[in-house]
Amino acid sequence: MNKRYANTPRNTLAKLITRIIILVIGVMALGVLIHNYETSSSIVKQETNRTVQQTSSLIQNMFDYRLSVLQIYQDSSSHSEIISEFLRTKNEDALSNFFIGLDQHEPEYAPDLRFAYTHSGLVWEDGNSQFYGLDHASLETISNEVSFNSNWHFLKLTTSSGERHLLVRRTPIIDNPTGEVLGQLYIAIVLDNNFSLAGSIQRGSNCENIVIVAHDSAVTSTLSGDESYTIKDILNYKIYEQLPRHFVTIATIKINAVEAPITIRAVQKNTNFIALERNYEHAILAVLVVIIFMYYFARAWIQRRVAGELDKLMHFTRSVSNGEEYNKFAGSNIFEFHHIGCTLEDTFERLSEQNQKFQDLFNFAHSPILVWSEKGDLIQMNPAARMTLFDGDNNYSAMAQEFEQRMLPNIHMVAQGAKLTGINVPIGEKVFRWNMSAIRVEHGITGVVVQGQDITKLIEAERQADRAREEAEHLASVRTDFLAKMSHEIRTPLNGILGVSQLLKRSLHNEDNRGQVDVLCNSAEHLLAVLNDILDFSKIEQGQFNIKKKDFHLGELVNMLESVYRPLCEGKAISLTIVNHLVDDIEINTDQIRLNQIMFNLLSNALKFTHQGGISISFELENICNSKHANLIVRVKDTGIGIDESKIDVVFEPFMQAEETTTREYGGTGLGLTIVKNLVDMLEGGIQVNSVKDRGSEFIIDIPVELNSKPQLDVKSQTDIETSALFNRSLKVLLVEDNHTNAFIAQAFCKKYGMDVTWAKDGLAAIEMAKTTTFDLILMDNQLPNLGGVETTQKLRDELNVTAPIYACTADAQMSTRDSFMAAGANYVIVKPIKEESLHQAFVHFKQSYWNDANH
Repeated sequence: MNKRYANTPRNTLAKLITRIIILVIGVMALGVLIHNYETSSSIVKQETNRTVQQTSSLIQNMFDYRLSVLQIYQDSSSHSEIISEFLRTKNEDALSNFFIGLDQHEPEYAPDLRFAYTHSGLVWEDGNSQFYGLDHASLETISNEVSFNSNWHFLKLTTSSGERHLLVRRTPIIDNPTGEVLGQLYIAIVLDNNFSLAGSIQRGSNCENIVIVAHDSAVTSTLSGDESYTIKDILNYKIYEQLPRHFVTIATIKINAVEAPITIRAVQKNTNFIALERNYEHAILAVLVVIIFMYYFARAWIQRRVAGELDKLMHFTRSVSNGEEYNKFAGSNIFEFHHIGCTLEDTFERLSEQNQKFQDLFNFAHSPILVWSEKGDLIQMNPAARMTLFDGDNNYSAMAQEFEQRMLPNIHMVAQGAKLTGINVPIGEKVFRWNMSAIRVEHGITGVVVQGQDITKLIEAERQADRAREEAEHLASVRTDFLAKMSHEIRTPLNGILGVSQLLKRSLHNEDNRGQVDVLCNSAEHLLAVLNDILDFSKIEQGQFNIKKKDFHLGELVNMLESVYRPLCEGKAISLTIVNHLVDDIEINTDQIRLNQIMFNLLSNALKFTHQGGISISFELENICNSKHANLIVRVKDTGIGIDESKIDVVFEPFMQAEETTTREYGGTGLGLTIVKNLVDMLEGGIQVNSVKDRGSEFIIDIPVELNSKPQLDVKSQTDIETSALFNRSLKVLLVEDNHTNAFIAQAFCKKYGMDVTWAKDGLAAIEMAKTTTFDLILMDNQLPNLGGVETTQKLRDELNVTAPIYACTADAQMSTRDSFMAAGANYVIVKPIKEESLHQAFVHFKQSYWNDANH
């Protein structure tokens, strides 16, 4: 053997292949990739820096333009006769309607809040301040801070809702005839969660996302949560270190040519860098293609070179395997082949011994493999199975015995001819999926082979999926809670508006003033309907919507449309025509609130898209089957921009509008007609659309109704008659209410019935009063400080054994809140805003169900 190796050639196959690989790597990798990438990277960095400077300048210009437009509108408004008239007459409705019309005309440039100050203090505010957590003290602070010029001021305020960052400007209110300064008009932009401002800057600067930063804190962003980066990454951004596929432009905002503590960070895709990477990837791909080509070329060349030598080796191997006469290996000119041939001479002599050991190959399997006899006895296992079943002291553990007991029924089934796959049987804390098959020979089954796969991670993934489902259910619950809280926060001030309006209406004798108060009441009712609209759309999505029909005069709806929309039409210089073909004293039976929603949505759309001409509305009945049933036909026609015939069906889809440019030009979410379509369907009616592009549209709704010829009762006169005679003595009433406005209104209503009202501002105070005083009736609010209304009701019933009827008053219209109150021991639930009629009905219910004049 040594003599044979001494004369072997040194021209090895490894040397030939190595020379080819070195040649490919040297030419392709060093010559193309490194130099090209470094050069392109330098150019990309220069281009990125130039783009950052341009974007920063663009963002500043957009911000300045928005402030300039707001300033122009503010200065123009301050010279309006309507504002001067308000300061003389205090006609808040006219001033509010003026600004509402102004904001509807240019909604994109409407400030977040307005208020007016005179030497006597705050005289008017648009109501938006409460939405941002700003009370009258906050407005006074703003007035004091912005009292020295008419420039824009940046303010940081601490409110009940947290910190607020505002841009505020004031301008004097001038009486045009006299030139007298009557007061100051303030406007403010709230930077916190100002998605409109961030979205407009994002679109105008063609950026992927925008983050507005005030005092080094992010107050607004357009991030959706699906990005590969977070707000923290943007705030900590350093060029070329974070966000490798994006870059961030940091624009420090100047207000009145002075840098403010406001920066806008704009995230843009680094298209140049991405293109560089793409080119680099293409280069790598090209290199791979060349390498593959060279590989096959080299392989073909090597095969041709070594084919003869390889044939010698293969001939020697076949001769031995076929049992031919044993010959010595003749040798080869290639070192590796020569070495293999010499080694095979020694190897073939031991082949017979190695054939008996092939069964040990299963020992290298990573999955546990076990062999059972047909009787259920464990015969053999591989090392992977042994590691799983035996403990550290190499003992057959208790969990292994438990595993064997679980497997035996399956083993017996396979031994009888069955084939089982995907059987999950755990071993300790690990879960394995087992596949079982029988060992068959000519005379039958002699054993069972079982192979397992560790699926512990898969099971854990399934558990995580279950947790994700539970989290989704929790999110649905959170959403319901959010709607409940939103309903409460909006209904609480609405309660004050409606309550004071009703009290004011009863105290006025001038018909003009009563008409103005009617408009205030109708507007508040409209706002309440919008709130219900939002909540109802959520119920529509969840399938929880209910229709409540009642008798009412259609003239009420006609009058409301007249009072709300005629001033709006006059403001746009278009006509409004309302034709009611119904008999005045006929009542119809359907859901009045839903019909109001339908009409308000259709008219708001018509008003938005009509710039000249007019809007016409007609009401008529047709297809009368008998004296009780008919179809109410309502036609709303306008001379607006119209809808293309191919896009008519699209307008009823959620969040869709007829044209992509409509949202940018007119605003809106695309939910109005979707809600109309759903409401009409729920009222078992139909809706048709006839429209011509640039000529106008006509919406026709057909709703089945029931007729009633009896005139509607005058609720007001009925209430006047019954209030003084409803109870034979003064009732002692405990009013539990934390809101001063709501408490004032409730006390005013109760005093009409001669009631003696005691006011408790929270649940704990109510419990203390109930310990010392016996009340005839308890009016309980829902959301109270310290102790909630439901919990207070529970304690009054269970701990103090209070037997007086408890009537809950809640701004949360959710059915779950009503059920919680009733379960806690309440006797009746009144939904805010509290109206005089609904409170009267509650008192009538109290008298009929719990009050006996003879015993009291």
